[in-house]
Formats: sequence, C-alpha cells, structure tokens
Amino acid sequence: MAAAIPFVMMAGSLISGTAKANAANDNATVMGFEARTAAAQGYEAEAQQRRKTAMMEGSQIAAAGQAGAGYGGSTGRAIGQNIRNATEDALSIRYKAQLQKWAYGTQATNIASEGTAEANSDYLRAGGALLRGNNGNYLG
Repeated sequence: MAAAIPFVMMAGSLISGTAKANAANDNATVMGFEARTAAAQGYEAEAQQRRKTAMMEGSQIAAAGQAGAGYGGSTGRAIGQNIRNATEDALSIRYKAQLQKWAYGTQATNIASEGTAEANSDYLRAGGALLRGNNGNYLG
C-alpha cells in the first residue's frame, strides 16, 4: 500500500500541472482576443474621428463661403489648423489602440509562460514522487 502513495502523488502532480498549463493557455487566448478587439476598436474610433474631421472641414468651408469671407488668409489658416488638430487626434486614437493591443499581447505571453513554468514544476514534483518509491527512499 505504501508503494501506491508515490504513484498517487505523481498522478496528482501530473494532473495539476496539466490543468495549470491548460488554464494559462485559455487565459492567454482570451488576452489575445482582447488584443485584437482593442486594435479593431481603435481602428474604428480613428475612422470615426476622420469622418468627423471631414464633416467639420466641409461645414467650415461652407460657412466661410456663405459669409463671403473667402477661403484664403486667416480663414484658410484657421480651417487648416483645425484639420491638422483633428488629424493629430485621429493618430492619437490609433496610437492608444496599438498600445492597448501591445499590453494585452504582452500579458498573454506572460500568462502562457507562467502556466508553462507552473506545469513544469508540477511535472518535476511528479518525477520526484516516482523516484522516491517506498518509504521516501529513492529507487536505484
């Protein structure tokens, strides 16, 4: 009966290691999905910002024309500056989304690595239990 104890310990460690690795891989997969979602949301937010910029530009040009102010001089410079500012906003949105994507990807990699390390530790415990044999003595 005492010989069964190392085997039970070994089996428990193998099961635990496999479960930890599987859980870590599942969590890493979820983080990968989060990374792709963050990027997609960022691209959509950037596209919305660019559409808003185009509508703003059209409205400002129409208003300047309707007021008879013309499109050059200070009016043109003001419209141009507004467009540059809005374009920078769109680029900031893209940059933020890329940072979020990178953060989720890094987190996914770290989770997977931690799961592998925990699983390897449990596998080594299983090997130790197998080698111990009866009464805690190593076989050999």
